Amino acid sequence: MTEGMVGIFQEIVTLFAIVAVGYGAKKARFMNDEFDRMLSKLVINLALPGMILGSVLTAGALPTAAEIWLCLGISCASTLVMFAVAYGFTLLLRIPDGHRGVYRFMLCFGNVGFIGYPVLTAIFGPDALVYAAVFNLPFNFFVFTVGAWFLTQDTDGDVRVQTTWRTFVTPVMISCVAAVVLTLLGIHHAPILGDALSTLGSITTPAALLIIGSSLANLPVRDLVGGPRLWVCAVFRLLVMPAIIWAVFHSFIDGGLMFAVAIVLSGMPVATNGTMLCYQYGGNSRVMAQGTFVTTVLALASIPILATFVSAVI
Repeated sequence: MTEGMVGIFQEIVTLFAIVAVGYGAKKARFMNDEFDRMLSKLVINLALPGMILGSVLTAGALPTAAEIWLCLGISCASTLVMFAVAYGFTLLLRIPDGHRGVYRFMLCFGNVGFIGYPVLTAIFGPDALVYAAVFNLPFNFFVFTVGAWFLTQDTDGDVRVQTTWRTFVTPVMISCVAAVVLTLLGIHHAPILGDALSTLGSITTPAALLIIGSSLANLPVRDLVGGPRLWVCAVFRLLVMPAIIWAVFHSFIDGGLMFAVAIVLSGMPVATNGTMLCYQYGGNSRVMAQGTFVTTVLALASIPILATFVSAVI
């Protein structure tokens, strides 16, 4: 476990290093707001679909059909609980209009890939990753539909995106549906196509981190860490949300690795693609970048607490 936690620490430091590069690139004028928007569009429409499909087409093995359906069900149910909690949270804390969508996004969608996978490996070993891959299929669908809709309800300046159902019929949503279908059909090993898609998708994480750093460079240094509401949201995202997921479902689901994966993934820092989606759908990129930064910093302390909690209750 100790060696695993060291690995997690290294992953988070790596994340901060790339964010710092993006911050410096904006200050040095290698990046600007228009470049950030275009890079976000490239990643969302090309790299992310490649990453989603590649994760299925390069998988060495999949769970049984019964396990897949159960995992998908737990994933969808826990996400719906997080939606309800997020709405209650924003009302309770009186989050102002124009910021509610981004706070709801931060509470519902975590960094399940770049940080989530190493955390699961450190706590449970590599056997957890096959469940995580299936668990994240509904996550990817929800983040680019409901999550995007959350952000369209906010304003970044005076801009509010007008949406129809066509707004959400995007390459990434189509790839999510295709990934679920491929998984249910047991199609998971296509070496050349899978490797090509995974290579294309590999630009997603560094590009997202560069965009976060560039967005933070627009803020005065004193504003990087946000205000009290943001910190309350961060603690809720990292520690309270996993406890809620356990409390709601532990009476209905037998304790086991699959349920443990659901709890751990519900306590990850804010998803790095949130800032890119803000550029795409008009959400408040400033608050999103702050939330991503703060939750990732706090994850250095929250992940060991989360690991102890899961070990005690599962």
